[in-house]
Amino acid sequence: MKKYRLNNRSGSINIWFVTGLALAVAVVLFLTHDIIITNVLAWRICHSDPRPKTFIKKTVDYPESIYWEDNIYPGFDEKDRLLMIRNYLDGVHLKTMGLNAPDGSVFVFTANPGDWRVSNSMHKKSQNDWKEYFKQIESESRAIAAKGQHISRDDLPSFNYSVVFNPVPLSDFARRYLWSDEVVIRDNRTDEIIAFNRRLMHRWYLLNPDVALGNRFYYPHAMCGENQFYTAAHRVFITIHPKSGNFHGMDINYYLFRK
Repeated sequence: MKKYRLNNRSGSINIWFVTGLALAVAVVLFLTHDIIITNVLAWRICHSDPRPKTFIKKTVDYPESIYWEDNIYPGFDEKDRLLMIRNYLDGVHLKTMGLNAPDGSVFVFTANPGDWRVSNSMHKKSQNDWKEYFKQIESESRAIAAKGQHISRDDLPSFNYSVVFNPVPLSDFARRYLWSDEVVIRDNRTDEIIAFNRRLMHRWYLLNPDVALGNRFYYPHAMCGENQFYTAAHRVFITIHPKSGNFHGMDINYYLFRK
């Protein structure tokens, strides 16, 4: 009888041990399942075509005219168009700019050095100088925008270069864990793709949530491709230096979170 009781107790201990171990494994798998799935999916996507995911064949000093098409936001709204004019349409290296709008139409803007005459002559030493400078370029940007053309996509004129941003299709399952987008920069005169970047970003993990800011769609480091969405354009058109911000008033990581 004593021997039976001992075996029975031993069996109970084994059952509790196995149950506890199973629960521990289940908790670990629950907390890490997104990491496992993300990395398996990313390995397959990053090792598939196109390869390489990022390349720049040449840089351009004087593009003169560029058509920008963003199909993720999608398009450039009024504030974004002013930002693009202010940052890139310097009238020297870039004289004509086309921007797609959210409704599918296109805005075309032109500028020459005279359009920025006042701001280019301003001294920027004190904090107040910089304040007045940005106030002036805002005024000059609006003056350039007021002279712009609003046309349909079918009436798009010729541009030397085009910069197109697109979301990369993923399966419904993969989209739960990953985000992918690409930028294609083309020399329209030769129809050659001179730069390309396709990046793959993963969503925040359960074990690594976005506690710092809390409103970003994906982790800021790419699993493949360049981290920064706009890096390729900045590295190709090397003489066009943005004065403030990028292409949109809201970074794409925050935009996708709110979308």
